[in-house]
Amino acid sequence: MTGVFARGGLLAAALTLFAAPLAAQTRTISGKVLEEGSRAPIAAAQLQVTGTAIGALSRDDGSFTLVNVPAREVILMVRRLGYPMTRITVGASQSGLEIVLKKDVLNLDQIVVTGQATGISRRNLANDVATVSGADVNKVSSQSIENAFQGKIAGAQISQSTGAPGGGNRIRIRGISSILGSAQPLYVIDGVIVSDVSIGSGTNKVTRAAGTGISVGNQENPVNRIADLNPNDIENVDILKGSAAAAIYGSKASGGVIIITTKRGRAGKPKFSLRLGGGTSELAYRNGSRTFTSLADAVTVFGAGITPFYDANRVLNYESLAYGNRPMNSDVSLNVSGGSDDTKYFLSISRRNEDGIVENTFARKTSARINLDQRISKRLNLQVGNEILNNANDRGLFGNDNAGNSIAYSLTKIPSFLDLRRNADGTWPVNQFYPSNPLQTIDQFKNGENVWRNITTSRLTADVLTGEKNTLQFIAYGGVDLLNQSNLIFSPPTLQYEPVDGLPGTSGNSKTTNIQRNLNLNIVHGWTPQSSLKITSQLGTQFEQRDLNQTRASAQNLLGGLEVVTSGTVRDVDESRLRVEDFGVFAQTEMLWREKLLFTAGARADRSSNNGDVKKFFLFPKAATSYRFTDLAPGLVDEAKIRLAYGETGNQPLYGQKFTNLDLSSVGGLGAFRVGSVRASSDLRPERQREIEAGVDLNVFRNRGTFAVTGFRRNISDLLITRTLAPTTGFSSETSNGAEMQVTGAEVSINAFPVQTPTWGWNARLNWGTSRSKVTSLPVPAFLLGTLQTGAVRIEQGKSATQLFGNDTLPQAGGRVVVPVLMGDGNPLWSAGLSNEVRFKSLSLYALLDQQKGGMLANGTWRHYDLGQNSRDYDDIDPASGRKLGEVRRTSYLQVTRIFYQDASYIKLREVTLTWDIPQKWVAKTWSGASGAKLSLSGRNLAWWTNFRGGDPEAQNFGAGGVPDAIQRNRELAAYPASRSYWLNFSLDF
Repeated sequence: MTGVFARGGLLAAALTLFAAPLAAQTRTISGKVLEEGSRAPIAAAQLQVTGTAIGALSRDDGSFTLVNVPAREVILMVRRLGYPMTRITVGASQSGLEIVLKKDVLNLDQIVVTGQATGISRRNLANDVATVSGADVNKVSSQSIENAFQGKIAGAQISQSTGAPGGGNRIRIRGISSILGSAQPLYVIDGVIVSDVSIGSGTNKVTRAAGTGISVGNQENPVNRIADLNPNDIENVDILKGSAAAAIYGSKASGGVIIITTKRGRAGKPKFSLRLGGGTSELAYRNGSRTFTSLADAVTVFGAGITPFYDANRVLNYESLAYGNRPMNSDVSLNVSGGSDDTKYFLSISRRNEDGIVENTFARKTSARINLDQRISKRLNLQVGNEILNNANDRGLFGNDNAGNSIAYSLTKIPSFLDLRRNADGTWPVNQFYPSNPLQTIDQFKNGENVWRNITTSRLTADVLTGEKNTLQFIAYGGVDLLNQSNLIFSPPTLQYEPVDGLPGTSGNSKTTNIQRNLNLNIVHGWTPQSSLKITSQLGTQFEQRDLNQTRASAQNLLGGLEVVTSGTVRDVDESRLRVEDFGVFAQTEMLWREKLLFTAGARADRSSNNGDVKKFFLFPKAATSYRFTDLAPGLVDEAKIRLAYGETGNQPLYGQKFTNLDLSSVGGLGAFRVGSVRASSDLRPERQREIEAGVDLNVFRNRGTFAVTGFRRNISDLLITRTLAPTTGFSSETSNGAEMQVTGAEVSINAFPVQTPTWGWNARLNWGTSRSKVTSLPVPAFLLGTLQTGAVRIEQGKSATQLFGNDTLPQAGGRVVVPVLMGDGNPLWSAGLSNEVRFKSLSLYALLDQQKGGMLANGTWRHYDLGQNSRDYDDIDPASGRKLGEVRRTSYLQVTRIFYQDASYIKLREVTLTWDIPQKWVAKTWSGASGAKLSLSGRNLAWWTNFRGGDPEAQNFGAGGVPDAIQRNRELAAYPASRSYWLNFSLDF
């Protein structure tokens, strides 16, 4: 035993002697991170010893501790959102440190995505990338995040397809990018591509808006599913507008890319944030209707049968009766975040109840999210996120209609003296002069939709190599977006219009499953050959799979009035199954010299099952450079940056465009297939967008403001078009690539913080954008999308891709002749947003003005008021003809289309918020555990100024004659009307 202990003592002594010099080579550095001026502690600041894996986060009191720091001079890098990145040299013998950070009000050091797994600070960025913070998204409660973007992004046009609860929007970034292809941007959440699919509800079986099919999505104003997201979970949103920025997403990025980053936990004790909101809404405008001053006028319109119903003293406002609901809405959310240096968490739950201005319409949105950050080892970090969403709504029966059943459609045909209100016994009067009673439809029609969605995201980061000059990371993103949507349509036999076709009662049941899977693998190498030069290279792959499966069933003539489809004697079924697989490979290198010169080059190669050749890769390169001039004229122009970028992106063919369809038929009573009339091209490939972008960014007046101006030109080739074939081919037309188009535009963004004192604060933001398109090559004769009688888009070489043509008359011998003429352009001349926020002590007032100049939109609702001889100014006298003005319009609009086309210019008071930061001493007296509280009163769409008659020029819900959504929806027609909303919110942090 003695020998053993002797040997153990010798070993311990040896280890002690060996460890002594090692201990002498390391040290511990501690200190505090404080804010300049206020000296307030800054929590969750990231501290990293460059060239090592040694790091820490500052605690709630701003303190930090770094252990095992080399006993030599080191450089400490400090990062915190909202503050500039700071590098501090720490001497070899220094162990205590106080770090003071100055607020970055201009967000110049915000990291912006430039690669699939890389980013760079905004001050060095070579592209124009717009950013909307989570705070800006939630300034005013909104139906969806797209509504919250309105007026805040230069060059983005955001139009509303319906005013119904739950939303329904479309975004166009930097103008038109396709004719027949998709035009919506790509959405990415925490590195994972998610779905923004829009799925029709199945109301077409009732409205007959487009034939007799169960559902025709573009006629039913469906919700685009990005509206499912909870805005309160958003940290910030980056919008990659140009091809040079979006090229990292290859053949899916021509419409731009919207990258959403959600909130994550920070080390420290649990922090809770509770938000309680209550609100209401009201009809934002009224079309008005005709007041019939004599029985003779009523008989002229409705016939002698109207006589017993006429009452000159009864004037009912049917818009108030149909749209007069003033609901009590609520929005409640709670989140908690915290954790340790190794494990951090963010959890949230929310519930939004929104009833509509139309009785029995609503949207109920519930969500729960968990984001976890786990440091598995010194070199391995895992981030996972999961959000479960449920969105249930009923949007009523609105939009285009060819059966006289749509609510807004029917209202245009009801005279104000006709009383269709519910009878005392609970029954409904029969409308003797139109197929439906819209008040009864509001009461009994069901258009139920229920969505369950699960979005899972993950990021695994492995620090393979960490050195002073070389770093190597493996970064993997993976995720699944699973969406299940069910739609139940029930039009009971008791509704007035149901027996008209001899089949009383209609029921529809639709089930949709959409699964989107992503896997993205990256290797990122950082090389710092000298302190002034940093080179970051990335190589990666991305695999994506999308499945969209739909089954629909409908029934008419419902026995016993039962809702189930099996109770109907006339049934219809429909099913579709869609699978798309994409694979991409990309590489990129960024070189930053002296924090002034940036050069980026990269490329992505994509293949897709939507292409004619599923094995062929298509290459999308990019290159960009920027240079910063510092201290140009201190106090006036503090810094200037010039930037130049070039990039290419694609737009995949839509699913099925590469196939020649087989249509159902019969031969001798036996089921058979026949070849469809549209022939597909075997060489179908992505549309290609080549864009060059140049700009100048200025920091001015002692960094109290930024000014950015950008010009761009897009040349789009291989545009998908349909060309007519000779009858001898056996086909009527063919879908193929071939057309070319050019889009030019400019954007301006100004951010200013002219006053920033402890008592007063003022910040202002202005954004402005414009774009113009021109078809530069068209291998087929010019063609119309739509009909001249109601307005059509004409695709013609050398002309705008959004020009609108219609009929007009010219004099000739013996009368006038109808000829096609150019009416105007559907694309606005420009759009802009101006926001101001003024703070005085604990009070702040914020307002946002949103403006559009130009553009053209058909007012279909007004037209139908005229067709029903029921418009508010129908009896006014036309000075040119001496006839009633409404009669002139009604009898000549097919020959003079522009009658119902109007300038879509507007100015909107989009958002207003008055906020009171309740003094902390008051909060502490009420509850010592609370760290802050706010009370705010806000409103959305409070006022607008426009010459567009009777409605909302943003309500573009219908493209006439099958005009593709990529071109425009050039008509407002019987849409669910827009509303003003008001909210009172209380938030509490503890």
